[in-house]
Amino acid sequence: MTPEKFIDWLAPVAQRICPRYKLYTSVCIAQAAMESGWGRHTIGDYNIFGRKAAAGDLFTEVRTQEYYDGELVSVVDKFKLYGSLEEAVEDWCLLLTQEPVYVEHVDNTSLETFVQTMASIYATNPDYAYDILATIAASQLTQYDE
Repeated sequence: MTPEKFIDWLAPVAQRICPRYKLYTSVCIAQAAMESGWGRHTIGDYNIFGRKAAAGDLFTEVRTQEYYDGELVSVVDKFKLYGSLEEAVEDWCLLLTQEPVYVEHVDNTSLETFVQTMASIYATNPDYAYDILATIAASQLTQYDE
């Protein structure tokens, strides 16, 4: 999928769901683009956020790369399976607004502050925040926050 087609596919759903949670649609789109390679590496049909499975979730096992102690290593992990794109976006929103490690950082923060804080919790990649912000800028994703 091209970046343009990926945005056309995801943006309408994200624009409907993210504002209900007071989350930036641009961050949702950028993070999904990064996690899924613009839809080329989606886990199952709709896991575009690289969300790992918890107890009771439907899942599939996938080889992935994680940073541990500054070193990139290959591991096999369990990732969530979703029945729809709406379900995946809703789950991303719920994670960021209900999971205690994120809750205190969601309300009343600027886009950059939100990304910097969320990224350090969400991913092991030390450049994750920079990459999200660069993706937002390069694809002019802030237009979807309105």
